[in-house]
Amino acid sequence: MFERLPPTQTLRAFEAAARLGNYTRAGEELHLTHSAISHQIRALEQRIGRKLFQREGRQMVLTDGGRLLAEEVRQALLALDRALQIGKVERHQAAQTLRVSASPSFASAWLVPRLAAFHQQHPHIDISLRSTHELSELDFSDADVAIWYGRAGHKNFRYQRLLKEVIFPVCSPAFGASHPAITPRDLPRYPLLRFAHHGGWEPWFAAAGIQHGEPQTGPVYDDPMHLLDAAAADQGIALARSCLVHNHLASGRLIRLFDITAPARGTYFSVSPFDTGKAAAITDFQDWLCAILSDVTIEK
Repeated sequence: MFERLPPTQTLRAFEAAARLGNYTRAGEELHLTHSAISHQIRALEQRIGRKLFQREGRQMVLTDGGRLLAEEVRQALLALDRALQIGKVERHQAAQTLRVSASPSFASAWLVPRLAAFHQQHPHIDISLRSTHELSELDFSDADVAIWYGRAGHKNFRYQRLLKEVIFPVCSPAFGASHPAITPRDLPRYPLLRFAHHGGWEPWFAAAGIQHGEPQTGPVYDDPMHLLDAAAADQGIALARSCLVHNHLASGRLIRLFDITAPARGTYFSVSPFDTGKAAAITDFQDWLCAILSDVTIEK
């Protein structure tokens, strides 16, 4: 198809000589000798059957035909360079891996089921998911971006707020059906499931107008998803965070007992270091996260 095209090196030699008006300077730019440039120009002239340069004093000046060809060759080389640059970027993007740190609860409730959708939108980014406890210290030695539940505050990191949660009591449908007349004031008389890392019952009781401290007895769970699983298994009433319980409520595994809520003690943030070489991939991931979490209805 392109049998009549001269070698790229010949075209580059001609373009440089035409632009600089001097074989020696063209050779210096391309790291070739004056005679090598002259040889390439003669070969091109023989191929197309016309003179491209004529000597005027010490300068090589383009003929009318040479001037027309020089402009076309320059545009063709620029187009080829742009195409190669695009290919280089695509190869770089195709190999890019984004290391994401998230708590097991958020990963299982939200992230993992939706990662296929992210990959469809951003096929050049491979997510490498690492699980860390949601209350552990931020550590970017093994991650590029973290989904953090807590409070913003470390000045060396960039925080982007993703979601503010509320908390409310939930139980299994069977438990709710067997206690149809239960009221908020009745709750201290029932098994209240507890989360190991912080309370939450006391502020919810306050929001309900009840003076009652944190329960001192009842099962304790280290993982918030285990807490919800225990409630679904009829073990008692759990105080659920709105984001993590979303799927349980949608599937009917759990039901909400009352319309009273209290603010959760933490907020979901996307956190990343300021000095990162993956800023574009992190932005793509953060924007996608904000989009999927915007569909979460925070109960009032």
